[in-house]
Amino acid sequence: MPIQEISGPGRRRALGVLGLALLLPVLLTVLVFPTAMYDTRELIAWGREFPIVTPFHPPMMVWVGGIVDRLFGTSAVVMVLAGQILIAVGLIYCYRTLLLATTRDNALLFTFLYGTSSYAVFAPLSFALNADILQLTSWPAVIFYFLQAARSNRLRYWIAFGFWSAVAALTKYNAVVLFFGMASSILLLPAYRIVLRRPGFYAAIATGAALVLPHAVAVLRHRAAFEYGLDHFDFQNPFFQRINGVAELAVGYLTFAIPGYAIVAISLWKGYLTIGSPQRDRTPAQFLFFTAVSAHIMLIILVMLTGLNFLARFAAPYIMLTFLAVAPLIGWSEHCKRWFDTRVVPFIGGLYLIAGIAVAIIFTGFASHSAMQEPSAEAARLILKDWHSKYACGPAYFIGGRQGVYGVGIEAGRDVTTLAYREIAGATWYDDSRLRAKGAVVMDTDPEFKERMLKFLPGKTYSAESSVTIPLRRTWTGKQRTFPYHFIAPQDCQR
Repeated sequence: MPIQEISGPGRRRALGVLGLALLLPVLLTVLVFPTAMYDTRELIAWGREFPIVTPFHPPMMVWVGGIVDRLFGTSAVVMVLAGQILIAVGLIYCYRTLLLATTRDNALLFTFLYGTSSYAVFAPLSFALNADILQLTSWPAVIFYFLQAARSNRLRYWIAFGFWSAVAALTKYNAVVLFFGMASSILLLPAYRIVLRRPGFYAAIATGAALVLPHAVAVLRHRAAFEYGLDHFDFQNPFFQRINGVAELAVGYLTFAIPGYAIVAISLWKGYLTIGSPQRDRTPAQFLFFTAVSAHIMLIILVMLTGLNFLARFAAPYIMLTFLAVAPLIGWSEHCKRWFDTRVVPFIGGLYLIAGIAVAIIFTGFASHSAMQEPSAEAARLILKDWHSKYACGPAYFIGGRQGVYGVGIEAGRDVTTLAYREIAGATWYDDSRLRAKGAVVMDTDPEFKERMLKFLPGKTYSAESSVTIPLRRTWTGKQRTFPYHFIAPQDCQR
């Protein structure tokens, strides 16, 4: 089968467009959306405590968010930029993994298509540094180092495999699906079954287990995160709801893998790409294929048999597995080089350029986004000004509804702990005596406020409601945001 290589300038153009696509959400945060979204605010707040266990999730995303916040602050710009750098690291691992199984240009093409997917470009605006996105860094690293270790049996690769496996497990518990897929490939493929007799494989397991063990012990003592994970399984789910979970996976593919899967489908139809076998080595290609298939089977079994609640936005790492599995199965026709250079790269570059300009114009001149343009820092400044006019110390806490409190709370200073109501019980760092001594700002809206106070902060006396109203940032619509708040007076330092 004839294969034409992409020229040096063609590769540089592809990498340039890929870089610009990954930078697009960063540029949008600079120009239009300066405030981090809810999930990112939450992980910043928790990251300041650097906990070994959190109320709901494994701690990796919290640690990453805490480090970025400590070094660069809370703005959406630095959070999205850090996330895109980590996605770029994951793409490098994707490319290096594919080099083990297919030609260089095939590896470049599918890495390019995944890196310019709608998920990699736009999801970070809403979910920067979220666990679902961080999996795009750890999962390909796990696979790459396993393949390298299996091929060379070098200890450094086995240790790296164990390290990245621990990172994946500490990022999100569904890494077990990846491990199941890889274990299935090891057992099914004789070329990889041999690793079960190698000491390095067990050194990797020991490395990963040692790194995960402190978190596992903490979870046994503080079970909130484990119980939250179990809450995603519902054995009582009716059949149609389980089918809906599988449909959510399909929706994820339809929305988050574009335009890559559409380009591959059209190019196969037109004959630019062909179903072929341009592998450098068949065994890594087989491993990638069986890992992806087994992981998807495992996921669907979990959804159908255990009632796992699956949302479309969870699909991203599974889509990545599919790209890795499909790439070695695709061949190039004699027209492929010209198609890639003159059609694919300019199309994707133009698509995201137009999309970025449109988003910027719409959300500065004609619309607004109440979260990503929220004036959180100014609200924190005004609320603290009111606080300090009444009390000589504190506040120790900002507490309230999740969507309201985290944005303002993380802007109130590093000595302030921010928690949503429902996280209080599971946050090992919450100290009721500290709240009583130094006081708290409670941000919530009626009519739920009184009921929530009785449920989550019983026995606390609070002030009458106050509020500040501030225009949204980076938009000319004139829309404003009102922040209601109450004070729980400190016992130690009233004026």
